[in-house]
Amino acid sequence: MTAADFGVEPTTASNPEQYVILLRRIRDQSGLAYREIARRAKRTGDVLPASTLATMLGRPTLPRRDLVSALLRACDVPDDHVRKWLAVWGQLAAARAAAKPPAAGPGGEPPPQRPSPTTRSARTAPASGAVAPNVDDLGPAPHTEGSAVLRLVPAGGETRSAARRRGRADPTGGARDGAVVRGLPWPSADVKQSVDDEPDVPVPYQLPPPPPLMVGRSTEIDRLLAAAEADAAVCLVEGAGGVGKSALALHVAHRIAERFDGGCLYTDLRGAAAGIAAAEPTEVLAQFLRALGVPAVPASLDEASALLRTWTAERGVLVVLDNAASAAQVRPLLTSGPGCTTIITSRWMLPDLDTTSRIRLEPLPDEAAFALFTGLTGSQRVQAEPAAAATVVRRCGGLPLALRIVGARAAARPDAPLTGLAERVDDEGLRLDVLEVGDLSVRASLHLGYQAFEDALQDERRQAARLFRLAALPDWTHFTTYGCAALAELSVTDAERALDALGDAHLIESAGAGRYRFHDIVRLYARERAQAVDDPSHRDEALGRVTVWLRSATIHAARLLYPHDRLGADGPTPTTGPVLDGTDDAWAWFEREHTNLLLIARQQATAGRNLTEVNDLALIAVKFLDYAGYIAEQQQFGDLAATAARRLDDRSGEASGLNIVAVALLRQGRLDEALPLLQRCLTVQRELGDRGREAAILNNLGNALRDRGDLTGALQHLQDALAIRRKLGQRHKEGLVLDNLALVYQRLGDHSRALACHEAGLAVVDRGTDPLREAQALVNFAETLLAAGDHRTAIVRAGESLEICRRYGHQRGIGLALQVLGDAHAGLGEHAAAQRHWREALSRLDGLDPQATARLRSALTAQGRDCT
Repeated sequence: MTAADFGVEPTTASNPEQYVILLRRIRDQSGLAYREIARRAKRTGDVLPASTLATMLGRPTLPRRDLVSALLRACDVPDDHVRKWLAVWGQLAAARAAAKPPAAGPGGEPPPQRPSPTTRSARTAPASGAVAPNVDDLGPAPHTEGSAVLRLVPAGGETRSAARRRGRADPTGGARDGAVVRGLPWPSADVKQSVDDEPDVPVPYQLPPPPPLMVGRSTEIDRLLAAAEADAAVCLVEGAGGVGKSALALHVAHRIAERFDGGCLYTDLRGAAAGIAAAEPTEVLAQFLRALGVPAVPASLDEASALLRTWTAERGVLVVLDNAASAAQVRPLLTSGPGCTTIITSRWMLPDLDTTSRIRLEPLPDEAAFALFTGLTGSQRVQAEPAAAATVVRRCGGLPLALRIVGARAAARPDAPLTGLAERVDDEGLRLDVLEVGDLSVRASLHLGYQAFEDALQDERRQAARLFRLAALPDWTHFTTYGCAALAELSVTDAERALDALGDAHLIESAGAGRYRFHDIVRLYARERAQAVDDPSHRDEALGRVTVWLRSATIHAARLLYPHDRLGADGPTPTTGPVLDGTDDAWAWFEREHTNLLLIARQQATAGRNLTEVNDLALIAVKFLDYAGYIAEQQQFGDLAATAARRLDDRSGEASGLNIVAVALLRQGRLDEALPLLQRCLTVQRELGDRGREAAILNNLGNALRDRGDLTGALQHLQDALAIRRKLGQRHKEGLVLDNLALVYQRLGDHSRALACHEAGLAVVDRGTDPLREAQALVNFAETLLAAGDHRTAIVRAGESLEICRRYGHQRGIGLALQVLGDAHAGLGEHAAAQRHWREALSRLDGLDPQATARLRSALTAQGRDCT
């Protein structure tokens, strides 16, 4: 491409300003970045640094002749055109010299030149042609009236984004013909730029060193690299304190820095700095503008912000704003030029900040955390003590700051075994102390975020600080707005607002579906603050409130899930709780909350508090746990219920708790342990005259004896249970006993009586009111049909059970129905269908039903042998 192709004619320039405009058009239409022009100039023997080129094209004054020549040659302008440009340059230089004679000095002589403080070599003569007049080629622009912010707008230097768009621009450059002459601020007349090959104001490169070790962040790095490619990119990296936001930002910034001809600016905004106020935007703007070479910084925030945008608009500048405190702090510091990129880090979400990309940084996954610790500590030590290293890494919870601290501790004592470090960090009482070394402290990092709430003037912020402390007290895995409202005696609206604020500060994490959780280390810190701030009685009262609330919410869900049951506890529907519309909502609630119920019941039982609620929680939750196949939790809940009742001197409650334990043992096939417990419970309930609970234990004893092979004893106990249920008018419970009787008759080979009991049991079940009980009866019915040889009808009944269980996500029920379907297809010789159903059943039941799992593995193995 040539100057003629560009359509640029230098003879149309009648003053230096127009001449520079035409030079900018040459550079713009060449498609070359400043640094590429500098490299080309060097290859041809010219010296034209990128920063000097930006200076030259950014001012309306006449550039030096040798710089003009170097630019034109680097842009492949033919020699004859270069000579034309230089001829025009000579005319303009002569005209300017004639128009502006030097002022006389004290003796009538021109005043002596005052060298620039940064000048390192004497001014040289023009490179070629006639001797030029004494023109200050890089001196100040002529005085212009008005605000510097309004008159000092960027020159036409091309950005990387402009280069990408130039193919869509007017090839003649006509769009710029009517443009207002633009220039940039430069030092005043008494401070002259040096004219050697080094620019007076160096291109800023303020980035701190990158992190020496970066692992486990490849996805986030790729996302940030891609986001930084956008025009005027504003990328926010957010996350909790100590999660590695600054390290990621600096790692990426160093990788992309060479793209930015205008340099790299960095500041710590001190949004998370102990005892130091957050940086004021005016302070940061002054630093940035001075680094860019602006001689005078406006006092007004708006003018200084506009001047930063002006200065950087057409230069590629990378800005890293670390540790931002708020969107208001960041907005004045944002550049808007298409070739600029801003990377912001903050422990706050900054939802009111307009960004082109948001990257949330989570703790490192286990493998990456282990790799980081190994890199910090040394592979030989980790390989020598892998178990201790694994404990250290696990207790750091994936926080790079914590890993960096323990790595520094280990490196400082290379001869000490990692076992000692592992033991100290494994102790919850010592962990936060261990996670401190030098000026690095996980506790201090967390305190910075919390302090913004505790020390706030607004009541809402202090309310959030209190909730942060109290929410760490219960041993729950996650928590909801409703639970927190009960815990802290707040309205649901206030609790939701407080949780949102804590989430924005990354002090808590979203667990999805309106639930929240603590990082393990953050929970330790929050409990530490609760112990330091809140009175012990207030902490106990908060735990009591949430336990009572859980009991009420559990009763509400259980009434929907099995409406015909006497729950063993009465209580009102909770005034604050999730809306549950039916059985499916109730089942989903139990699925989400059953672990929390157990953990809080255990916490309260251990402390000897709320024992009545603990016992009730166990009796209410047990049926769900049994249906779902959570056998271990079922047994633990039974133990807690028995212990709580024993402390309350409640013999019936203790027997009920032991009955729960016995059923869990039956599910595990531990009959020898279950039977004595059931006999003991039966004796107690008969002594107390509780006929309903006596019937329940007789039913369980009948099932245990059936599984043991004592079918006569099983039949007797179940018939006794049926008689009691009928006498008490407990029709729904009668159906359950009939279903179990059918299974005994099936084992006896009396299929007609077994099928009759199943039909009678299903007739008792009011279809649709207790669908999970119905699903269990249907799958038992299908088993008896299989034993009777009616495989087709068995498939129908098992399919009905499967449909109900899939609707509620009842994993154990799904697995049992699929197992029967596989058995039925195998009986029909449909081996492929049988294997398909068995495999899915195994995936559902593994870990939920040991006995069914063992049978499935045996069936798959046997059919595999038969097929070969």
